[in-house]
Amino acid sequence: MVKKLLLLFLLSPLCLYADWIVLDRRDQPVLDGKLAASEFRVSNGVAEAEIKLVYFAAADVRLEVIANTEGRTRALRDAIEAGGGLAGINGGYFDENFEAIGLLISNDHVVHRLQKAKLLSGIFYVRNHLPLLARTEQFPGTKGIHEAIQCGPFLVEAGQTVAGLDNRRVAARTFIFSCDRSEWGFGICRSVTLKEMGDILRQATMVPDHHISRALNFDGGSSTTFYARTDGQTIFSEGRSVVSNYLIAKATH
Repeated sequence: MVKKLLLLFLLSPLCLYADWIVLDRRDQPVLDGKLAASEFRVSNGVAEAEIKLVYFAAADVRLEVIANTEGRTRALRDAIEAGGGLAGINGGYFDENFEAIGLLISNDHVVHRLQKAKLLSGIFYVRNHLPLLARTEQFPGTKGIHEAIQCGPFLVEAGQTVAGLDNRRVAARTFIFSCDRSEWGFGICRSVTLKEMGDILRQATMVPDHHISRALNFDGGSSTTFYARTDGQTIFSEGRSVVSNYLIAKATH
């Protein structure tokens, strides 16, 4: 009887979930060879999701925030091509008037001030031309900051999925991550819960030979957009055509 109960337990849905793994991966260089773009599926044996991302050495890439608070830039593709970029994603939250929610700094200009809210728990920023991630309460202030997007929640910290992430609402996700101070990346996932997104970033090999140490959630859902120009084609996935701000990557020269 005990053996039968144990077998039933092991075959129950709760025990079928395993770590997320990468399937059908395709990597290709982005123009200039400073970034690599990846498209792949991930699976935990029960669910699957599709991911598009780019990864790069921080010293090889300049990350810039494009403010589009008046909605003049038509789409991410336009922002990248007009600015000489190689890849990009949508950025932080915004309201119905395209005004940013939370800190937004573009080209040394503070577009919107820092806000304190549970959802806005983290800040991506660039200082001394290097990208950084910080908890909002640990942010050093805007002096000397070239670019910044306040958003949240954090998905991964110290190499672990952040506790308490929502595991009910499934949506498209946009994220930025660091493997260490020198290796970074950003991308999108369709479509998972926040908890699943954290687990995917922690468990799956998103970047060859690296493990993600920190990851921050950007605006997702219908805002989720990704674009990269590779040597042979473009990798493009779009939600709503226009958002309030974008993050784009350019090659350093």
